[in-house]
Amino acid sequence: GSGAVDFAKAVGIPESNILSWDMEETKAGGPFDEILSVDIFINCIYLMKKIPSFITLDTIKKPNRNLSVLVDVSCDYTSPNNPVPVYDKATYFSQPTLQVPGSDSNNNPVLEVIAIDHLPTMLPREASQAFSNDLLPTLYALNERNSAPVWKRATDLFHSKVKEAGHSASPRL
Repeated sequence: GSGAVDFAKAVGIPESNILSWDMEETKAGGPFDEILSVDIFINCIYLMKKIPSFITLDTIKKPNRNLSVLVDVSCDYTSPNNPVPVYDKATYFSQPTLQVPGSDSNNNPVLEVIAIDHLPTMLPREASQAFSNDLLPTLYALNERNSAPVWKRATDLFHSKVKEAGHSASPRL
């Protein structure tokens, strides 16, 4: 999300024209009519559980919608947790957009979706650097795996899944 905002600013979009939301703004649950008022919506959310949709096929048909481009960086169209369930397939670099059928009702613009699920492969160095920057602190904490929160959660999750599968095991680290 912050990368999308940085990009928008870098190409000259005034900050006053950028609707930048995070968990605080979406915690009340959607759908959100505010999203319909922007021209471009970039979804960069990472979900692990179901939340109310940000937009739906019904909400995009409301009159006076400005939204004409949905860039779904998260590209969770096959997930039951998808917060933008208005399309059902990925797009590709050779055909980067798809039109949402019926989105042009009520004199609205056609809603075009960009949902390239392998986007990081186009920027391998940048993707690798970002992944490394995110992963490195976790690896540094490995020596404190019994007390570091990330490793404690991983161990607890491991044990709960082993128990769920009907086994007993202890990780060897």
